[in-house]
Amino acid sequence: MRAAILGCGQVSIPQLRAWSQIEGVEVVALYNRTLSKAQERAREFGISQEHVYSDFEALLQTEKVDFVDVATAPQAHRELVEAAAAHGLPALCQKPMATDLEDARLMISACNKAGILFSINENWRWRSHYREVKHLLDQGIIGQPRFVRFTSHRNITLPGPGGGQPVLLTRQAYTATMDQLIVFEWGTHLIDTTRFLFGNPERIYARMERVSPYFRGEDRAVITLELLNLTGLIDISWATVGDEAAERRAATYLEDFTVEGETGSIEILPEPQKLLRVCTRTQSWEQAAYPGTWEEEYQASYTAAQRHFYECLRTGGTPETTAQDNLKTLEITFAAYESAARGQAIVLA
Repeated sequence: MRAAILGCGQVSIPQLRAWSQIEGVEVVALYNRTLSKAQERAREFGISQEHVYSDFEALLQTEKVDFVDVATAPQAHRELVEAAAAHGLPALCQKPMATDLEDARLMISACNKAGILFSINENWRWRSHYREVKHLLDQGIIGQPRFVRFTSHRNITLPGPGGGQPVLLTRQAYTATMDQLIVFEWGTHLIDTTRFLFGNPERIYARMERVSPYFRGEDRAVITLELLNLTGLIDISWATVGDEAAERRAATYLEDFTVEGETGSIEILPEPQKLLRVCTRTQSWEQAAYPGTWEEEYQASYTAAQRHFYECLRTGGTPETTAQDNLKTLEITFAAYESAARGQAIVLA
């Protein structure tokens, strides 16, 4: 299958690497609003400069492709997905799907009318440690889950010890003007992973705070999720000045994770050895949370997510993260903002 990447920012790098690792797919064209960035990606990944565009309509009209991969910032997603739908092209879209629910629903409607597959590139649930946790939960190793917690505090929105610009500002400058930041950009991953592991929450309560003066949106958040038989806690910060151990832990791309069940518990421990630990009433064991380096694990999650989309496109299957399914993740994400603004819990439909 021939693919086009629409958007050549930072996230396009792991996505292009993933497609290069998936047999049966070739990325043949690139679009980016700033042409030089698309040209740079083309050189990196061996794509002819003749197939690089700063006009996405020109690409869609000129190139013969089987699907598009939308990898721009969220505010551009709707325009590009609807353009793909108008050309009858299936679309894989980077998360978050849209900047508001109305746009998300209009995107889904356009793809439904065109009869094309529309899925979200939500890679967090494809991380090997969360796939293993899901396997263990499905086996009933710890009985009925009752409590789950995701915790990760690091510093990317404040200057480091040596001064200079915050890491996030250097890596993704557009985030500085976002009104919604850590929950929209990262918390949505953990909300989706909670849904993957345990199902949909019924109620949500959130508190958020903006610490860094360099960013408009919040960079700390605590979110409580209530499910039928389980309470979830998402505790995240991008504005925590910590010691070297904290920075090393953040660099593993692992959250501190615990799920407690009626007969045992499962933990993911970033420090010091990146472990997945299981304890029950009768046994306990530890294993590596993921093989290889964190860079390899990070890339592997993209490759797994994109391979799943390709296989569904090839066979006519339904992806785990269809846009319709991911709409629930987005609804919960925006409900968290509503809860923080109102200072009260929100009952979810």
